[in-house]
Amino acid sequence: MSKILSQCSRVDGCQLKIGARKMSTTFWIKTDQLDDEQRMAVENIPETDSFLLKGPAGSGKTNILLLRAKWLTLKRQSNFKIIVFTSSLREFIDQGCMHYGIDPNSTTTQMTFFKSILQEYSVPYELSNNFEADRTLLAGKVMSLIDEKRISDGYCGTLFVDEAQDYTDTELLVFRGLTKRLVLASDSRQSIYKTTHTPELPEKLVKGKIVSLRYHYRSGLKLCKVADAILSDTAAFPRLQGECRYPEAYIPSSVTPVPCENFSLQITAIIDNLTPQLALYPNEKIGVLFPKREQAAEFEALLETSPIVQAIDRIWVDTLHGAKGWEFRAVHLGGCESLSRMGATQKRLIYTGVLRGKTSVHLYYSGRLPGYLDSAMAVLEPPRANPSFDELF
Repeated sequence: MSKILSQCSRVDGCQLKIGARKMSTTFWIKTDQLDDEQRMAVENIPETDSFLLKGPAGSGKTNILLLRAKWLTLKRQSNFKIIVFTSSLREFIDQGCMHYGIDPNSTTTQMTFFKSILQEYSVPYELSNNFEADRTLLAGKVMSLIDEKRISDGYCGTLFVDEAQDYTDTELLVFRGLTKRLVLASDSRQSIYKTTHTPELPEKLVKGKIVSLRYHYRSGLKLCKVADAILSDTAAFPRLQGECRYPEAYIPSSVTPVPCENFSLQITAIIDNLTPQLALYPNEKIGVLFPKREQAAEFEALLETSPIVQAIDRIWVDTLHGAKGWEFRAVHLGGCESLSRMGATQKRLIYTGVLRGKTSVHLYYSGRLPGYLDSAMAVLEPPRANPSFDELF
C-alpha cells in the first residue's frame, strides 16, 4: 500500500481494498446500474402520468427525474422544467443535465420560476429579502393567476420537482396548476425547513400514483447506522440499514467524532483531514458543511490561505441547508455543537448532513454534542460497562 493510501486509511478509520479508487459515479452511465424499481420508474410509467417518487437518500430519485427529462428531450417534448429548492442544488442538477445531455436552462429554483411567471404575465411584486416571506408572496401571486384562470395547466408540459417534502401547500398547488404532468420526488426524513406541506398532499396531487424505491446505494452502512440512531422514532422514520446496498466489504465506511477546544481548531483539523482525502479520492468532491453561514464563511476564508487551496474546486463548502441534495465521497460536518440552537428541525438537518456522505463522515465539535447525536455516535462502539457508584461523584 502506498504512503498516501496508508495515511488516508487511518484518516477514514478503515483499510481500503485494492482497487478502491474505482468509485461509483454520481450519475448513471449504463442501464445495468439501475435496479428493477428504478428502471420501472424511468421507462414503465406513461409519459402522460403524474406520480410521486418516494425513497431514502441515495435511492436514485434525482437520477430518475433527470432520465425522465432526457426521455422527453429525445422525444422533442422539451417544454419541461426541473424545479429545485436552492441555487446550490441547481448547480448539482446542472452537472446531471450536462451528463445526460439535457438543456441546463430547464433547471430552476421555485422562486426564480415563480418570478419569471410573474414577469411574463406583468404581475408586480416587491421582495423583502426574508426567505420565508418572499416564498409565500411569490407562490401566492402565482396562485392568484391560477385561481383567476389567467394561466392554465397547459403552461408547462411537465414539471419535475425534486425535494418535494420541502414545499408548502401553496407551492405544491401552484405546481399542480401549471402542468398536466407533475412528477414529485420526496423523502419526509429529509424535511429540514420549518414550513412544509400538509401530510398526504403530494399523494393527492398525483391521484395516489406512487413509486416507492426501497434500496439505497450512496451511503455506507456505518453512516446509515448513525443516521437511523439520530431519527430514532421508528414509527415516523423508516430504517435505512436493512435496505443499504452500499459495497461495505469493498469500500468500508466510517463516522469519526473529532472533539476540539474551539472552532478555530476545528477548522485546522478539517484542513488536516482533507489533505490526504484529496489524494485518496482524486476525481471526487468532498463536502465541508456547517449549521451556520458565518461558520462556513470563516472556514472558506482560511481555506483560501491553506496549502490545499490548489484543490479548492473539489471542496464544496456550504451550510447544511445549502448542501441539501448534494452527495460527496467524504463529508466534514463542522460546528456540530451549534445544532442544539437550530430549532425543531435540527435532528433532520444533521441526519441529512450525514447522508450527504458516501464513505466517510467526520463530525467536529467544541464542548458538548446534543444528546441525541452523542447517543447516535455511540451505536458504532461496543456497549460500555455500567459505571461504578464511585464514578458518579
